[in-house]
Amino acid sequence: MPSLVTMLRALRCLAIGLQQVACGSALAGVLLLPLVAWADKPQWVYQTFPFAQRLNMEAVYEVTHSPPQRLIETIRRWGVDIQLVHSEAPVLPLNPLLTELPPAAPELVRRADFRDTYDGLVVHGGSKTCGLSRNTILIRDTALSYTLIHEFVQSLLQPLCAGEPDDSVEARFGAAFRRLVIYQRRLYHDPSKLLNPLWRRDILAAQADVAQDLFDRIRLGQSQEAIVEKVLSIYIDERNPFFDAARRAQGLQFGKLMINNAIDIFNALNESVAFVDGMVRNLGRSLRDGDTKPGEGIALTEDDEALVARSVRDVATRLAVVRTELQVLKQFFSR
Repeated sequence: MPSLVTMLRALRCLAIGLQQVACGSALAGVLLLPLVAWADKPQWVYQTFPFAQRLNMEAVYEVTHSPPQRLIETIRRWGVDIQLVHSEAPVLPLNPLLTELPPAAPELVRRADFRDTYDGLVVHGGSKTCGLSRNTILIRDTALSYTLIHEFVQSLLQPLCAGEPDDSVEARFGAAFRRLVIYQRRLYHDPSKLLNPLWRRDILAAQADVAQDLFDRIRLGQSQEAIVEKVLSIYIDERNPFFDAARRAQGLQFGKLMINNAIDIFNALNESVAFVDGMVRNLGRSLRDGDTKPGEGIALTEDDEALVARSVRDVATRLAVVRTELQVLKQFFSR
């Protein structure tokens, strides 16, 4: 997680199949038990959350109610390792609870992409990039204990329907989204490129690739940050030894920013789809009416328009699922 100074500007940028999406959407509404009912009542062991996730609330309860001197021990007992990232020139005081942690190897820090602006980061066991056998928290030596708890709770969030490793989804989505942004920018500048079959092929493929992983990308990124900060704002109150009013307020602001960032990504794809759909129909009409003349690299038949329409419908179906989950996430966060 980014440091308190930078967390408000640092952003960690559809389900694998419709069967997985259906699994998540059907259960998302179960989470709407009163949030205040969770605090001090760990009997509901698992709760479901937006974007098809569940969380062991007994573990959350135990860690947030742990005596500070036993926090590290409690986290390890739940099967999560912790390694310390030393600051080269710390400007904040060192957290004395973290001083005895084993140091993270520089190679692990590099492979995990633990940046200078981060206070903590979860590296999941089984990650192809880092090769760790268990979930591991990388924590900066100046991080607040609140932040360590944040990373622990995030490490416990599990998808309801198992799929590919998170790092695989993240890498694939990042490449697809960058490609979509580049193609769409050029189309906004010159919509007539859609008369070219190769341009239509490329933009439709980019849209489909982004739509394929959009649900899971928001799940493993923006939704988890928002969910964890909301849960901790309930469990770590003024009576709790880990309470820090400024950290709590900034965490909630960060969660709100993450939700808005997810909405921006959703809108980028949604607007691209609407643009291509409308422009292809307009260009096809212009060709049939003789306002646009056929030429080299120009081919837009009724069959071509029908192919675009099918692709638009497929992406719209996935977008509808994501839109619903974003609404549920916003409702959850605002409670």
